[in-house]
Amino acid sequence: MSNKTESLIDEKQQKITESLAKIENKTNKFLFSIPEINTPSALIYEIYFHATTVKKMGYDVIILTEKEGFTPPSYIEEQLTKHTHKPMGGSKLSVGPEDIMVIPEIHSNVMEQTKDLPCLRIGLLQSFDYMLNALVPGTFWNNFGIKNIITTSNTLKDLFLQFTHKDLFDIDVYNIGLPVYFQKSKKPQKPVISIVGRNPNDITKIVKLFYTKYPQYRWVSFDAMLTNSNPPEPLRRTDFADKLKNNFAAVWVDRISSFGTFPLECMKSGVIPICHIPDVIPEYVVETNKDDQKFIKENAGVWTNSYYDIPDYIGDILTRFLDDNIPDELYDSMDKIAKPYTQAQSEKSLKKIYDKHIENRYKTLKNSISQENKKQ
Repeated sequence: MSNKTESLIDEKQQKITESLAKIENKTNKFLFSIPEINTPSALIYEIYFHATTVKKMGYDVIILTEKEGFTPPSYIEEQLTKHTHKPMGGSKLSVGPEDIMVIPEIHSNVMEQTKDLPCLRIGLLQSFDYMLNALVPGTFWNNFGIKNIITTSNTLKDLFLQFTHKDLFDIDVYNIGLPVYFQKSKKPQKPVISIVGRNPNDITKIVKLFYTKYPQYRWVSFDAMLTNSNPPEPLRRTDFADKLKNNFAAVWVDRISSFGTFPLECMKSGVIPICHIPDVIPEYVVETNKDDQKFIKENAGVWTNSYYDIPDYIGDILTRFLDDNIPDELYDSMDKIAKPYTQAQSEKSLKKIYDKHIENRYKTLKNSISQENKKQ
């Protein structure tokens, strides 16, 4: 072996040794790439929640933004966004083998752009619909060296594995947690219906169809869950929760949602969700019988495959509410469904997952030194 080759091996081992020391001393860093989305997004909220959880574990955290001058979304609590933000193209950003980068599925192009970086990269899967958006047909995450996935439900995990080879990826699942400010109102709820969805036209049409069919209820209000400013803006999530719990029911129309935090927020707040079933049914309302058949849980609110039946369901629930004829079993069931989805439990689960990745990264780097020694 030439002196030059020996020198290169020694240099490589020295760098790996330094990386191991950084992991041992918790001076390695976590990087979370974040897309720019103007409307309130559970995806963005969860990235900040991951970052904050990791920061509590004692690690340095950097939020990677698409551009300079990024301003954290105002709808997210300030304590979750207090991190260093840097643009992805920043020349001052250095990444080592000891570092960990978390990339959401909407940033598949970032997975490709970062494939030559020495750090461990993890895909964060929250939306199956966004997963392929930035990919060229015939390519997938494993082509860019992504082997580790964190996702928000077993349903998403199973769907992911349905289209990929199960041996290509290591997938961890955690439950999304709702903040404690989603809670039942201590005051009587109003005959107001919260209504949210991805497509404004779908929302407007439901309201108009309801008033057309039930003109006697024109005095009932629909709340789009926005500020009273002109033009209306998204509410801070804390204000959103305060508004939601004062209303008696809520309509949710979001076909491409892969989890659906809004129905859970409703259940936690004692608000009856009236939902158009999305392509991926939220696992918290799915039950499996002894014949392995899946169906929507009883008393999980109202769930329908028919968009045009929603005005009728609103009318039925409203009539029952005004007659004080909503069964207690409905509220008890909703409370039971939403109960496991706490941020305390979510944080506990994420710490376990990230500890595992750090430990595995340490073992991988240590093994690489052993492999290099065997070559000499």
